[in-house]
Amino acid sequence: MATAGSVANAAAAAKFWDYFQQQKETINALAALSKEDASQKIRELDSSLREAFIYLPPYDQKRLSKDLDELRGQHHQQRAASKQQGFKFKSAVVKPNNALTTMSSPVTSEQPSSVNGDAHMSPSSAGPSHKYTGISDSWIAADMLSSLDKVDSPGPTDCELRDITNSVVDLRPISHSLRALNCHRIQSSIVICGPFAGSMTVRDSNSCVFVLGTRQFRLENSQGVDAYLHCTSHPIIEKSTGIRFAPYPMELRTPRIEQEFYTTQLSLQPNSFDRVDDFNWLKRQASPNWSIQQPTTLPSADVWSLLDDTSKPREKLVQALLPAK
Repeated sequence: MATAGSVANAAAAAKFWDYFQQQKETINALAALSKEDASQKIRELDSSLREAFIYLPPYDQKRLSKDLDELRGQHHQQRAASKQQGFKFKSAVVKPNNALTTMSSPVTSEQPSSVNGDAHMSPSSAGPSHKYTGISDSWIAADMLSSLDKVDSPGPTDCELRDITNSVVDLRPISHSLRALNCHRIQSSIVICGPFAGSMTVRDSNSCVFVLGTRQFRLENSQGVDAYLHCTSHPIIEKSTGIRFAPYPMELRTPRIEQEFYTTQLSLQPNSFDRVDDFNWLKRQASPNWSIQQPTTLPSADVWSLLDDTSKPREKLVQALLPAK
């Protein structure tokens, strides 16, 4: 008869196996966006694997260690190839308190902005990427890269958000092109995205709102986050507290967004937004680190309509949507 300890270890091992596979996909996506981020992620995965040895069976330890070595080897080969071929990766296009590279006027808190991400090609020619960093007190509306307008079928792209404070970032215009969305140090901000058949990772973020449809969602080292998701796999949180989950708002499912749900095939799979895996809570009792929002606490249609208000009432939307501290 299995003991409670063996059952818990088996459940933890199964969760870690899924986590490991998701991290492999994330690392492969990051490799096309940022070699340094991919390297850091490999180091973090190696550390997590070593910590998991306490409950992983010997076969899993050996198999996952081999997979990690192969992943590390592939990454080193990609780095060497990029150096030989002379690839260069540009820095962010949005700088704190400065004019946008692609605009003639500065971003202000009340002026809507249409921002083109910085385009670069990875050694694997996987497609250009969007990167927004150092944004504060702004309303950002992303546009497709002008370079993508010149090709009939652009490949999937990545998007990275870093060091964003007290802002609204609307990625719906580019959501259908995304394969990965990575967010770092987002503070008191709202990130809105449509559906895409990829993964989203959020790290080191506080008092934020994320709205999106995706296959994988992972949240690390964050507090006070509301996530409105259509997620076809179990959302994962780690070292995070005060996290609330809710389904993707029906008020935002316009005909165009519905078509994207269909195109990405996310609408064909159940929404698992409420089946959260907390990697820091392996007990049978419900984790205290996350909860499901009750219908009575969800934002009203009037609040969501502020997203399409041409006056871009940033402060009003931030105050209405951000979780209470």
